[in-house]
Amino acid sequence: MKLIGYPSELMQVLINIFNNARDILEEKDLPKKYLLISMSKTSTHVIIKVYDNAGGISKDHLSCIFDPYFTTKHKAQGTGIGLYMSKEMIEKHMKGSLTASNRSFDVDGTEYIGACFTISLPYN
Repeated sequence: MKLIGYPSELMQVLINIFNNARDILEEKDLPKKYLLISMSKTSTHVIIKVYDNAGGISKDHLSCIFDPYFTTKHKAQGTGIGLYMSKEMIEKHMKGSLTASNRSFDVDGTEYIGACFTISLPYN
């Protein structure tokens, strides 16, 4: 399988999503903290999903997390440009899509709820 795009940009997008998940998980007092990554493919796309169990993104913020300069972090911690640039890289440079939603997932029979970032990339 050969993805269309730039490996270093995909790595930067994943690191940004991982760092955001780590930041919110560190803020939460949870008995178990998960970052789950899944990959699948369709006949035309590779799908990468990154889940966390931090409770999800508030409905008020979900529609604007990819907007430039939008952040829920203190100004010393974030500029609000990371997810915006991630979406730009995936959609404009790699002809894919990057979306966010709140989803539940299962680990060892226990259901968790959190954010799910979905990257869809075309391949040859």
